[in-house]
Amino acid sequence: MRPNRQQAQNLMSVLIASRKLYNCGLEELVSHYAETGKHLHLYEQDKKHGKAEHPDLPEVVGDTTLKRLHRSFANFFRGCKEGKKIGFPRFKGAHRWDTIQMRDAGPSLKGNSFGAPRQCGGKIRVNVHRPLQGTFKYARFVLRPSGWHLQCVCDIAPSPLPVQANAVGLDMGITYLVADSTGRQLKNPQNLQRSAEMLAKAQRRLAQCTKGSNRRRKAQRVVARHHKRIVHQRQDTLHKISRAYVNGYQVMAIEDLRPAHMVRHHALARAISDASWGQLRQMLTDKAADAGRQLVAVPPHYTSQNCSVCHTRVQKSLAVRTHVCPHCGYVADRDVNAAQNILHAAQAARARTGPSPTGGEGLRGHTR
Repeated sequence: MRPNRQQAQNLMSVLIASRKLYNCGLEELVSHYAETGKHLHLYEQDKKHGKAEHPDLPEVVGDTTLKRLHRSFANFFRGCKEGKKIGFPRFKGAHRWDTIQMRDAGPSLKGNSFGAPRQCGGKIRVNVHRPLQGTFKYARFVLRPSGWHLQCVCDIAPSPLPVQANAVGLDMGITYLVADSTGRQLKNPQNLQRSAEMLAKAQRRLAQCTKGSNRRRKAQRVVARHHKRIVHQRQDTLHKISRAYVNGYQVMAIEDLRPAHMVRHHALARAISDASWGQLRQMLTDKAADAGRQLVAVPPHYTSQNCSVCHTRVQKSLAVRTHVCPHCGYVADRDVNAAQNILHAAQAARARTGPSPTGGEGLRGHTR
């Protein structure tokens, strides 16, 4: 987005007002439950926060802000029922609230301008990244270190690819981000490690600034831009990898890893987080569902230890990068051997249960 100075001030004012409304609504919900033992309904709460109570906030932003609040409570209660660890909604600080969401309506993007509410600045110039596709649902303004960005959310119909008769096993690692069962290995770019020195310098400058000063705010923006650059580099790599495998294979088998548990290892936590195995799995899942492919997640037990040819267990430490089977003589890279075991486990699981008709993730149960 390319707002002028007055429009940028208006957007920031609306962002601050929407955050205050969210915190106020959260306090109301907690107090109401403590007094009555019941949850305050969205429409009952919405009646208390109209134009008269919030003259500095567009009505559409007030409605969407309260909906976001109640959605967070719905997610919390759903997690409690399913046994998942989803945090209780909490009050938002200035650095934890950066989105202004519009209500579902017709697209206001016309040419190189977006028709925002008057209190948000009215018609704002934008640099259109690509034309809208599918059915427009809603838009939101997002404040990032590089400035304000416009996100238009659209509902796009699936675009299945031609069916193929091939499958591949994928092993995610640190030295090689992905090693597949065909022997292909993709080096881990280690974006955080490559930018660590530059990021450390920016963080040292930030630590030397006085809190509340203009220099500190500028230093904060520099650090934030460094982090955002690392995120963009990582996402670019993961998008390219996931797109290549979804285009090339009908079935993709991966390990059912739990990165949240694996980062507890003090020596590997940063490397595992930088590799972003969970984000790569999510990209593979989304692209596979859209393209009519299938992603199968198999248990990760002993995929690196077993021989993919004779299935004999060959114990090896993490430092040993080559698999050498003393029984059948098979020699291969440790990760390639693991990828072949992952593929075999997925094929055995599909033989028992059949292919998934949805094209999404397949079996997660244990395989022998």
